[in-house]
Amino acid sequence: MIAAFFGSMLLFVLIGVPIAFALQLSGMFYLLITHLSPMVMVAQRMARGLDSFTLMAVPLFIAAGYLMEKTSIAKRLVEWVGCIFNRVSGGVGIITVVACAIFAALTGSGYATVAAIGAIMMSDLVASGYPKGSAAGLLAAAGALGPIIPPSIPMIIYGATMGVSISDMFVGGVVPGLLIAAILIIMNVIFARKWGVKKITQHYTLKEFLVLTRKAFGALLMPVIVLGGIYGGIFTPTEAAGVAVIYGLILGFCYRDLTFEVLLSVLKRTLETSGMIMFIVSQASLFAMILTATRAPQNIAEALIPLINGNTTLYLLMLSAILFVLGALLETVPIILIVGPILVPVGIQLGIDPLHLGVVFCINLVVGYITPPYGGNLFTAAATTKQSYVEVVKGVFPFMIAMMIFVLALAFLPVLTTWLP
Repeated sequence: MIAAFFGSMLLFVLIGVPIAFALQLSGMFYLLITHLSPMVMVAQRMARGLDSFTLMAVPLFIAAGYLMEKTSIAKRLVEWVGCIFNRVSGGVGIITVVACAIFAALTGSGYATVAAIGAIMMSDLVASGYPKGSAAGLLAAAGALGPIIPPSIPMIIYGATMGVSISDMFVGGVVPGLLIAAILIIMNVIFARKWGVKKITQHYTLKEFLVLTRKAFGALLMPVIVLGGIYGGIFTPTEAAGVAVIYGLILGFCYRDLTFEVLLSVLKRTLETSGMIMFIVSQASLFAMILTATRAPQNIAEALIPLINGNTTLYLLMLSAILFVLGALLETVPIILIVGPILVPVGIQLGIDPLHLGVVFCINLVVGYITPPYGGNLFTAAATTKQSYVEVVKGVFPFMIAMMIFVLALAFLPVLTTWLP
């Protein structure tokens, strides 16, 4: 009977039904033909799936991200980073990557990072000599740092679903996130020389640097407050999300950017984005109930373990391949909610550290943000930079390959994710 459940869900997805409704309809179909539970259970599971203090962090971090994007906070960050890397070869590209990394530590959203930094840096990249498609591709790749460098929305969803400490996952994502940023910077410098990109000739005096530092100080203090509070045990990730929103509002008022129209736009976009994510989460609760009742994860694990024959290398390669493919086709949240409960227990039984497995799982999926055909960052970059989707894909391709290679290496280097926590 479980085959009918998965078969109906696949059919709904193939005919174009949104993933949340595909989960709901296939679950209702399964309950109807098996009489496992009355239909009222659908509404009850939806409500229970959202009854989580941890999940409150998702809309709050999303709101904080849109506040950063709509006010001058992102611009102040870019100007401050620019005065540091202004005379380095490929400096404009380095500024783009570093600005995305800092913005990622403020928002946790890949799409918001691409939109905010792309709107500021695209014209400078092109003016310096970057091909338009490559500039857009660099923005899309650097924007993928958003869900890697904490706070990370996929890590919040994964931690809440799989019972892993979200704070530990945040800490575990720091080193991989910084290493990916370093890889993007190195590749940018190599390509900049190949393309003959101009160096930034503007020279900043110490006084000008101090002025820009003062202007950006409030924004630079935000990740210190949010992440320092989490790692220092002052507040939980959910409370940190609330602090981020309040601090963003205070900065917006202090910078005189936060008008009623801006606040209304932030609230509207937050409602749209978080509503979509939370509706999927609510439907996945019914999915999880059916998996538990049918013992599907245990049965799949029992079937896979003999095939893998205790070989963790084979398991990690298989997991990465599956997540690379799914990440290119579906949104990150439904993959975590659907595939996580099925494949992760297999890795746990093989003795892989749950924290390492969780970080690798999430970063694998983040590569999907820049993987065609449905990488979300690709569409965001195309819309932000006014370039065609095909040109963005061509531009991001070398960065995508580098990130894939790094993630595969990360899977076999648990020290990179576990030594800080």
